Amino acid sequence: MTIPTGTFKTYEGVGIREDLSDVVTNISPVETQFYRAVGEAEGGATQTKHEWTTDALAAADENAQLEGDDTEFEALDPTVRIYNTCQIQRKEVIVSGTMNAPRLRSAGRVTKLDYQTAKKAKELANDIEYAFLKEVRVDGDASTARKMRGALNWTTTNLKKASDATLNADGTVTGGTARDLTSAILKGVLHDVWSAGGMVDTIYASIGQKSNIGDFSQASDTNFRINVQGNKLDDTVDIFVSDAGVHAVKPHRQMPVDILFLCDHMYWKKATLRPTFRERLAKTGDNHKWHILVEHTLEARAENASGRITDLNP
Repeated sequence: MTIPTGTFKTYEGVGIREDLSDVVTNISPVETQFYRAVGEAEGGATQTKHEWTTDALAAADENAQLEGDDTEFEALDPTVRIYNTCQIQRKEVIVSGTMNAPRLRSAGRVTKLDYQTAKKAKELANDIEYAFLKEVRVDGDASTARKMRGALNWTTTNLKKASDATLNADGTVTGGTARDLTSAILKGVLHDVWSAGGMVDTIYASIGQKSNIGDFSQASDTNFRINVQGNKLDDTVDIFVSDAGVHAVKPHRQMPVDILFLCDHMYWKKATLRPTFRERLAKTGDNHKWHILVEHTLEARAENASGRITDLNP
């Protein structure tokens, strides 16, 4: 159809208000599964170098004594004293006075200071999860920031790495030829943890490694039972049952694609020196400054209660 001559259309309009939704879309994930599942250490941290002790029972052995015999004593083993370093983690927010003016209209229906503070708090949560899982310890000095040792680098006893990989003193694994994850590898480490006294409750994996666990049911050398329901196809494994117990299998966005973490949460604790807080900083001009800060570390009460598998094909 032909538009009548002289019709005034939106294309010629000058005073039309913009249509900007008040919904601010942000799908970036906040991933804190491990940190949230770890309990608080009694008393928290009271020093930047946080220490604790561990002990172990002697292995079970035959024990039979002569009637009327004198008691002989064996030397007692001392406890083992270990430590982790408290790490300061922080996010900063600075906005101009104008940007934070209540009369300044912006999408989201909140001030920029409030919005940015909430956003930075979520970013800090992700950084905390990263540190508690993957950080490499640095004791630090006046010019070097302190860093804690994360759970992956603590877990060295029940470690299944490639035969040509190297376990470094800081707990990292370097080199190594990538190999496929198999049920034999996974069950082997689960059994090692059980033998040490642990009980893996959760297997953390990248989405790719979780899919690989699901593929065990399709392998020719395995025999798994799969529940089948009408009009529903399950192509995933959320619970892995082995001779060593029942283990939740959870995808974790921050897990390296070539690693599985077999976790017994009971023996990991977070030791907090300064709980998370928001603090307003001194004004130096027409602006508003805040930072969000926490100082804490990870306590590995028994790293041999968990396990780690490295050098996997993603």
